[in-house]
Amino acid sequence: IYIKKIIIKMPILLNILIAIVLISLILDLINNYNIKTAVKTVNEMGIGYNLGNLFDSYNFSKEIKTPDEQITLWGNSLPTKKMISNIKKYGFKTIRFPVTWMNFIDEHGNVNSEWMSRVKEVVNWIVKKNLYCVLNIQNDAEKGGWLYDGITAKNKFINLWRQIAEEFKYYNEYLVFESINKVSFYSRYNINYAYDILLNLTQSFVDIIRGSGEYNLKRLLIISGMDDLLTFTCSPYYKLPIDSSNKLAISIHYNNPGYFTKFNFYSSWGSEKEYNLLIYELNIKS
Repeated sequence: IYIKKIIIKMPILLNILIAIVLISLILDLINNYNIKTAVKTVNEMGIGYNLGNLFDSYNFSKEIKTPDEQITLWGNSLPTKKMISNIKKYGFKTIRFPVTWMNFIDEHGNVNSEWMSRVKEVVNWIVKKNLYCVLNIQNDAEKGGWLYDGITAKNKFINLWRQIAEEFKYYNEYLVFESINKVSFYSRYNINYAYDILLNLTQSFVDIIRGSGEYNLKRLLIISGMDDLLTFTCSPYYKLPIDSSNKLAISIHYNNPGYFTKFNFYSSWGSEKEYNLLIYELNIKS
């Protein structure tokens, strides 16, 4: 009688196992279907707003002791939840959140916990509004900053991104990481070596993020271009790092003409020559 009962129950157990396997396969298909490509994600990000002159401010000649001192250093008030709500209300779908870390990391790149908490607070405000948030390393690579040294700062760079990756690895796809703000290594080194440094750092960035698991495996990663002219990034010397998830975008700064966008030499823009340069460099089709 005991043996008969086992035989009778075997088909039931087999059916249960088959059902479990099928459910698992279906869930995997759903998950893979829902993974967005880099192009689709960037298209969804739409028009963005740069939450600048706050967490990204710096002053090499001034000691910064508290997060609020840095955030208000360039004259802005502290950000608020309402500010994020208003940005969304006006139709923006993405907020780029530039962060300069230099005042709140030690010589090895270990992040001050209070600073990380303040960064996390703003990230939470953004993603909870279903806005894309682009978090980066901003002005640490400016002349005088620790990352301006390039390859000698690699270990510190890796350690910093390792902590950011760990802190945010359970955040969904609305959080995007940008490796570095525009860098100008070519101004210090020969052109081949400058691009090699940039690739070395961005490859390390990709490896650290992907290696930390969870949502970081498929998160969109934005790779820094070279400097602030289109031609420096759209160059045969520029190369993207290898990404096992194949989900990278490129960050390009376009500041042409510099005498108008950066240096205030002129207060107007729009001559035929200026239009033609824009059309040529961006390959705008009429």
